[in-house]
Amino acid sequence: MNRIDMIATDMDGTLLNDCRNVSKANVEAILEAQKAGKTVIVATGRDYTEAVSPLKEAGLRLPLICANGADIRREDGKVLHQQTLSDDQFKTMAAMLREEDIYFEIYTSKGAFTDNEKKGLELVIDLLETTGEFSSKEEATKLAEKRFEVGAINRTESYESVLEEENTELFKILAFSTDDVRRNRVKDAMELNLNVAISASAKDNLEITHKDATKGKGIEVMASYYGIDVLHTMVIGDNFNDVSMMEVAGFPVAMGNAEDEIKKICKLVTATNVQDGVAKAIQTVIPHMQK
Repeated sequence: MNRIDMIATDMDGTLLNDCRNVSKANVEAILEAQKAGKTVIVATGRDYTEAVSPLKEAGLRLPLICANGADIRREDGKVLHQQTLSDDQFKTMAAMLREEDIYFEIYTSKGAFTDNEKKGLELVIDLLETTGEFSSKEEATKLAEKRFEVGAINRTESYESVLEEENTELFKILAFSTDDVRRNRVKDAMELNLNVAISASAKDNLEITHKDATKGKGIEVMASYYGIDVLHTMVIGDNFNDVSMMEVAGFPVAMGNAEDEIKKICKLVTATNVQDGVAKAIQTVIPHMQK
């Protein structure tokens, strides 16, 4: 293994447990890595507000790659780099998604927005239930509703009105559909006709960003900023929006709960997100933490 100078971890399904919290073991491992001189960052599909919330709760201040690389921040929140979607791209994609009756949200420089809270809640609850992480619909509902309670997603009557506001940039479109045919049809059309990057953080969603807004590009930006060779970077993830950073990093790690295709491209498979998998992965590069 090359010397590891930077560690990047995904959030949902990776750093966060099924209650969407950072475990004590993961916090302690991150702090130990920092003491050992390692730069620890988070790479997530979440927007900045939604990403920083669980970190604050855990007492952590970390640099962030948000919206799959569209919005990159230092630990103090200062913007390092941003890649945005154009008005024309939004209009085209919105028309495609609406034609297929696919629900979507927008992630902007003013936060994330939904124009149909009821449908958004229903879809997120259904998706959470299909993961098998929750013993009841009530538990899944409580977590889905928390997105609105903590301000992680805002309500609007019109996405167009949000994007028309001064100094508002569009980072990402997040679309949900349990209809594989519709979802794949719109994905194929976008890949064929639009210059965008499309990934997924779950089986039933699409995450659409600028072609140069990927977690892999984000890792390269962070490595350059901190003066670190990407070959000396460990990245930890569980899903397909993590692939781009796994392809550029020197030491990619898959969570125990990762998709099989993800595990195949990684050099190490750690424990699951409910078994402190991030902490166990970090321990492999911190000599005094090794057992």
